[in-house]
Formats: sequence, structure tokens, C-alpha cells
Amino acid sequence: MATQYTQVFTRTYITNLPTQAMEFPDFPFPSDLRGKFIPWQKVKDYLFAYADHFDLRKHVHLNTDVASVKRITTKPVSSGDAHQSPNRPQWLVRTTALQGGGSNEKVFDAVLVCSGHLSVPHYPDIPGQESFSGVQLHSHDYRHPELYTGKRVLLLGGFQSAYDIMIDLYSHTSELIISLYELDVLGLGEQYKKGLLPHNVRTTTFPQAINGSVVTFTDGETFQPDVIIFCTGYKYSFPFLDASCDVTVSEGKRIQPLFKHMIHSRYHTLMFIDMVYLPLDFSLAYLQVPFALKILDGSLALPSEQEMNKEIEADYHDRLASGQKPRHAHTYIFPPRWLPSSYCDDVVSFAGIENNMELKCQCINAAFVEVCKNVMTFREYDYLDPKPAQ
Repeated sequence: MATQYTQVFTRTYITNLPTQAMEFPDFPFPSDLRGKFIPWQKVKDYLFAYADHFDLRKHVHLNTDVASVKRITTKPVSSGDAHQSPNRPQWLVRTTALQGGGSNEKVFDAVLVCSGHLSVPHYPDIPGQESFSGVQLHSHDYRHPELYTGKRVLLLGGFQSAYDIMIDLYSHTSELIISLYELDVLGLGEQYKKGLLPHNVRTTTFPQAINGSVVTFTDGETFQPDVIIFCTGYKYSFPFLDASCDVTVSEGKRIQPLFKHMIHSRYHTLMFIDMVYLPLDFSLAYLQVPFALKILDGSLALPSEQEMNKEIEADYHDRLASGQKPRHAHTYIFPPRWLPSSYCDDVVSFAGIENNMELKCQCINAAFVEVCKNVMTFREYDYLDPKPAQ
């Protein structure tokens, strides 16, 4: 089931990873695009070409809303049937046609939730935010830089959407401030101190409060922006999951109970694909789906529910102890333990499947190193021949 995804600023958006880090293992980008950062339109063309190459369109039900997914009690079955275990229930899925109306119900042996995690904006809780007298929007809704010509702009957040919008926007604004969380993963604060950011761009701490037109930051500094753009990420949201699914999402950021950030620890026929926050959005499914299939066909045994939940909690508390926040529960961008390659290696080792992510992870690590050096020039690096990270 795939029902939602994010929008992009439509005219200027260029990918923040080179093509070989994004492509599916069995369908490379055209050779003339290898190692390049490309406009979003070419990514769309690539996905359409993938669907046509593998004749997938006939399997996709467009304009169809997944209204509900409900766990159902299976009928008595014969010995050896895959559904004799209470850990492997079936699922009643109800869909609604968006054109012409009408609904449909069907029972499935398993549900893989592939609805993405970049569609429901997350806003931090800042005292007085509702009193702000200027314009507020989420990066999800940002489109054209000309709308902000001559404006004082505050970007909240310091990761991909923040630096992409900054690069697109700074030449139009009179002043642009990037307000950083305490965990400055990309080192944008240091890049500002080194004079690597544009002349009208600077960084500061995160807002402590907003009062009318004035934003006060945690270090006591104040700023009067015309526009605040929240580059603060997204929430996980699964409104179609019935209460019988026993899935909770804490503060929009932590899905429970997911073993390996993917498998419901109680109901093994409910799985979540590509919910891990790491820069492998397309090809991560090539790692997770073979893992899922081994569970569904019975060739891979899972630990007990208690053992899986113990591992889930241990990972979460280790993250908090390392300085991560609850919102980072499914995030793999924190070296040395929580890197994209770390998650891939863990899945490969546990499931006994082929690791087709090694070269991609090397490319992503190289890109991460270059972004941390200089966010303004990282796209100039030769990613067809990446050097070992220093």
C-alpha cells in the first residue's frame, strides 16, 4: 500500500544525492546521468521508466484511497498452514475510489505499508508561535524564491530541506538566518563561522519563544523575520490503520512496536517498508522486501515477541543516551553506530540476504562528508570516483 508522498519546490529542485545513490539495483539511471545531481523531473521520468520496464502499471490502483486496514481472526486451519499462528493474522482492507465513488473490501494474508514518511509536516512546539505576525509555512509548501524577494527569512532546522531552500532562496532575501537544533548534524554552524555560507546568511540557536514579530532564541538573541519556514521534518501518519493493528506513533516520530524498524513484533504479517530515515529511499525496499518475503514464506524465524521488544527498547534508549532525541527513533544519520550502512549490515546479517547496498552506502557517506565540509559546493565533488572518507 502506497498512498502518500511529499511535494517539492517545482521549478528549481535538484537532488541532493547523485544518481547512483538513488537508483534501483536492477535498473540504473541512463549512463549520461551517472554521478550527477539531477532535476526532479528526471527522477519522475526514471520512476515512470522503471514502472514501464517491469510492466508494473497494471498492478497499481491509482486514485484509490486506503480507508482502513483491520486485523481479522482467521478461521481454523489445517496443520502446517501459514496462518495457524496468532502472530500471522489476516487483514481486511477497505478502499474507496476517489473518482466515481464506491468502496471495496478484500482480505489479504499480509500488508506491507509503503505510504512514505514525507507528507505530514511536523511543527515544533514553540511558545507564542500562534502570535507571529508574519508569514509561516513548512518546507513542504515552499515553491518559488521570488515570493521572498527583499524579505528577512528565518529557516528553522539544519538538515536537507533547510540547506536546499537556503541555496535556492538566499540571493532573493535581504537576510536569511538558519536556526539550528542543538544537534547540528551537518555542522552548518561551523561552516558559517568559517565564512563558507553566503554573505547574507548566518546561523543561530533554536527559538525559545515568539512574541508577535519578535523571535527570541535560546542564546538570548532576537530577530524580527518577515517569514518563518519550518524545515523541521515530517510525522509518521497511518490514519488507515484500525485500532486492531495495535500500532502507535509517539509524538508523530516513533512507530511501535517495530522490530528492525520494519516488522510488527506481535503481528508478523504487518510490515512497514521504507520508514527508516536514511538517504536510501528508493533502493531500501530492495533490502527490506526480501527480508519480508523470508518471514512470510516461513524460511526465516523471528525471535519471540518479548525478545524483539527488548531489542527495540534497547536501541531506543541507547539513542537517547547518545544524545539523540525521541524524534530520531528511526534515524540512521548519526556516526559511528547509526549510519545508513549500519542499518543495511544489520538487516543483511539477520535475514541472511544479499547486500546490494554497499556501493550506495559508500557514495552516501562520501556525499555526507562533502556536505559537512561545504554545503555550497558538495555537488561539485566527483562521486563516480569517491575517495575514502577522512
